[in-house]
Amino acid sequence: MSFGVLTLATRRDYQKAIGLALSLRVSNPELPVAVACNRELGRLLSPFFDHVIEEDPSLRGFMHKLYLDRYSPFEETFFFDSDVLVFRPLDEVLETWRRQPYTACGNYITDGVSPFGLDRQRVLKIINHQELVHIDGAGHAYFRKPDCTPVFDLARNIALNYEQYAGKIKFADEDVMDIVMTLLDLKPMPHVDFWSRYCSGLPGSVKMDAANARCELKLVVNQQVQLPYMMHFAANEAPFVYAWQLRRLFRKFGVGTRGLLRTATAGFYIRCILWPIKRNLKSALKHVPIGRLPATS
Repeated sequence: MSFGVLTLATRRDYQKAIGLALSLRVSNPELPVAVACNRELGRLLSPFFDHVIEEDPSLRGFMHKLYLDRYSPFEETFFFDSDVLVFRPLDEVLETWRRQPYTACGNYITDGVSPFGLDRQRVLKIINHQELVHIDGAGHAYFRKPDCTPVFDLARNIALNYEQYAGKIKFADEDVMDIVMTLLDLKPMPHVDFWSRYCSGLPGSVKMDAANARCELKLVVNQQVQLPYMMHFAANEAPFVYAWQLRRLFRKFGVGTRGLLRTATAGFYIRCILWPIKRNLKSALKHVPIGRLPATS
């Protein structure tokens, strides 16, 4: 049975996709890697990937992730977002993950609102369940064909009728897959040992060298030492640390590093300056009293 890794790439994040591919070349040298992207970008990325799949031009944004089963050339696939680095052999966990046709790291939750605005209590009432699978920010998934087809078919159907489940909020594939996994009783995998974010580690505890497939950190939640299989640099997190790891990988394989510093600086500006300004402005506007309208003659 064929097994490989799939990612998606756009013009904005193609250097990150190259970084993922190179980290896999170090940590999983025998594992084939595929990328789905537009035709123009495919010509640029072809030296770094074993398979280049032309994306569906009718799809936009997160919708591409609901078509991963059609993009993947493999029978068994680990999907990773482009802003992921992999440090350990994935075949070590394959036997456990392949017990389900689709899964990702996560847990269960009964209330709250997702980062994209999904009211979880509202959804649970609609689907008549007590708890919802929660994989927000996962950045990865495992799936096996053809058994995963009903999973993705249901996801695409929910996406077509998304407002019935979520109301008028921003669409997010993670929220859709939370609903799908709950309805199909697909259990999430535990985060510990496999998944990490830079913020998962206590400050100063993260020791990382993607060019030599090494990552170690002490977890914030329990102060235990973790050797994660992957790290997801989501939401422009630790942009300069991430850029340094990409630089090490690129230089190891003789790839040009131009643009990495600019991307890191942009990520820092977005996360540390722009987003806080927007949050503070939004909070301030909520507390502005609505005055009386001026009288009209």
